[in-house]
Amino acid sequence: MDPDLMPLRQMAMYTAPAYDTLLRLDEEESVQPMLATDWESGSDDQGPFLDLTLREGLEFDDGTPFTSATVAANVKRSQELEGSTNAGVLAGVSVEEVDETHVRLRDERGVGPLPRLLAGQAGMMISDQAIADKVDLTEAEAGIGAFDLESVQPNRVVYTANDDYWDEDAAAVETLEITYLADDAKLNAVRAGDVDITILPEEMTKAAEDAGYSVEHAFSAENYTFSVNTAMKPFDDPRVREALNIAIDREAICDGVLDGACEPTGQIFGAGTKVYDADLGLENFSFDLDRAKSLISEAGATGARVEIATVAGNQIFEQLATVFQHQLEQIGLEVVVKPVAPPEVVSGFAVQKSVGIAFGATGNAFDPSESLDRYVMPTGLYNPGGHELTEIVELADQARLETDQEKRIEIYQELSGSLDTGSFIVPVASPETAYVIADHVEGWKSPWAPSFPSFRGVTG
Repeated sequence: MDPDLMPLRQMAMYTAPAYDTLLRLDEEESVQPMLATDWESGSDDQGPFLDLTLREGLEFDDGTPFTSATVAANVKRSQELEGSTNAGVLAGVSVEEVDETHVRLRDERGVGPLPRLLAGQAGMMISDQAIADKVDLTEAEAGIGAFDLESVQPNRVVYTANDDYWDEDAAAVETLEITYLADDAKLNAVRAGDVDITILPEEMTKAAEDAGYSVEHAFSAENYTFSVNTAMKPFDDPRVREALNIAIDREAICDGVLDGACEPTGQIFGAGTKVYDADLGLENFSFDLDRAKSLISEAGATGARVEIATVAGNQIFEQLATVFQHQLEQIGLEVVVKPVAPPEVVSGFAVQKSVGIAFGATGNAFDPSESLDRYVMPTGLYNPGGHELTEIVELADQARLETDQEKRIEIYQELSGSLDTGSFIVPVASPETAYVIADHVEGWKSPWAPSFPSFRGVTG
């Protein structure tokens, strides 16, 4: 429940009801006002900057006024708090308090990502006083939000409407509950009428419809991807990496594993985001098992042992890892799938560097630069071999400097489709999300990413 201590980006859905962000992303991925009512970027002799105009007259529950000092205190906390998961996002950002309602943010690398980054965890504002008092935010809430935190249990968080909130239409219900359930448990809850909105696997949606729920389908920013450690043999050989990329039948996986509810992709970004190039198709990633087998033989990698780490308990992840296993075995590799807890996927692949391939879902990030920094750039956590894709690095630098959001989208579209088969990234497919909604619910809009739903104005 601490905005600066989120090992998984998806946890933002639990803090968002109680912590307003400086800006927000709507369901169309457009940046909208929130605690900041206006923003403007520019550059001077000191470099690029982003100016924010703050909403006036707001107070935290402890009576602390929301001002430019709040923004400065929050950025400092995010950068300096031990274990902060926002430290990397805000690295290099400085804050100038122009006056109480205006701040100037600077980053010499470019401020292009900041409006979208400030719509996520990095932009969640905590009371200055709570920061000064070092309040334990895993036990208490200290934000400005449409809802007040009522209680936290291991799989259930309860909120009540904040009657003093600045937007009177935001909290349209008295109580909001977010519950973490396994898929089977969610289906049972749907049948019993115990939940109002949920996500279900495609094969379960028919039962939900029979229970009187409507189902909405939407692509999102997520992209199922295998990451490869280029520092480990045989993946240091580009022929082996090419073999991996063309040995996977993306279209068959979409049809067979994901019931057709997906888009096979050879890009970095997911099919449901604006930065995806919808016209590219799979022209750079044609399925060719015979050529893949030949490449493995040429590289002298036949019989090489390969380990794939994936998240245990995630049915889709385990299925996709197993399909990849079978296809790699057909081209001459000896492959083992190792389902482990999420932290172990990261530690084994990125920290200990003892695992050759890791499978996961990219795209759970408020700005494309976050996904690139984590999965693609030479210093990225999921690039333990430090492999550099020169064209992508150059385009990423351009996108950081560009402040026009539409032009940034064009740069990222070019970047997204610039992968080739020698890359250390093996994109597979973008899943389609099935949202199950009770008929009495009004105001719900499918989010730009399933990890970041908005309950503002949702009734029922």
